[in-house]
Amino acid sequence: MTPTTAAVASLVVLAATAVPAATVPAPIPAQARAAHCPTSAAPQPRLAAADHTPGHRGTRVAYPQPARIPLLALAARLRASACDTVAGRYDLVHYRQWNNPARFGAAVREVVRWRGDDRSGGQLATQHPTGVVPVTHDWWHPGDLYSVGLIDPFTRTDMLREDLGINEPSPADPIEVLANLAYLSTWYSPRRDGRAATLNLLADLSPLTYYPRVVDRSGRPGIAVAATSGDQRALLILHPDTGEVLAYESARLDPFGWRVQTYLLYLAHSHATRRWWEPTAHSRPAAPSPPLYPRPQQHWLLTTPPPCLATTPQGATP
Repeated sequence: MTPTTAAVASLVVLAATAVPAATVPAPIPAQARAAHCPTSAAPQPRLAAADHTPGHRGTRVAYPQPARIPLLALAARLRASACDTVAGRYDLVHYRQWNNPARFGAAVREVVRWRGDDRSGGQLATQHPTGVVPVTHDWWHPGDLYSVGLIDPFTRTDMLREDLGINEPSPADPIEVLANLAYLSTWYSPRRDGRAATLNLLADLSPLTYYPRVVDRSGRPGIAVAATSGDQRALLILHPDTGEVLAYESARLDPFGWRVQTYLLYLAHSHATRRWWEPTAHSRPAAPSPPLYPRPQQHWLLTTPPPCLATTPQGATP
């Protein structure tokens, strides 16, 4: 190939990549449906380590389009997940969190949570750097988790709108709505109907951008919705068939592109008949937690992390 030919070929490649919206994206690879819910009956957080900290580049996205029609279509064809049929009075959530350590302290957290409709709960967590206690054990008696809510918000649309910060006639802040949903997803395991209701609410939220193919930090393919305001971007990655939240990313734009401030990877959303651990008679239970996220009239400052992403464990026992 002559130098002139090679240069022309390079220009053709650059032109093709400069307008991704003009090309139909490759279909998302079909994900094998699990025969059973993968969550263990006794999940434990792994010890968070420095080598589990990936870079801080934002998630790569392409083929943007308005979110309304794709989200409504997903809500209409939503599949049940393998964990939807798991019985239990407690929502069980296992997630991993990466932070920008220069701003937020600990670089990596691994958390397992149990939440009951009586506002009780339990939590096991590790973080890197580990600090004095490698694994923290938190415990909330009935009523202590007053900021999380007595009734599952995913069973009532009016409560879900309130908890997401979608108020009328005041317009909702899309970045705050996605951050609120990420927070709720650290406590709740909504079943199919609740996820469908969430998708319908997001479809009515403007402006949101839809991306038909995104990969989270564990390598799982999904779809994504994003909200951007100035140099801030909130990105939510969802399972393409079940609508389950796979990941959440908060990023800031700098001269080199999107830089992640905090990232949540949801390893499991399930249910359990009991909390795996309970404090002994001599253990001091965790103090009642303060409000962990704002009511709809309040707004998070974009220069600070949402309360749900704070790195200090709540009421760790000695």
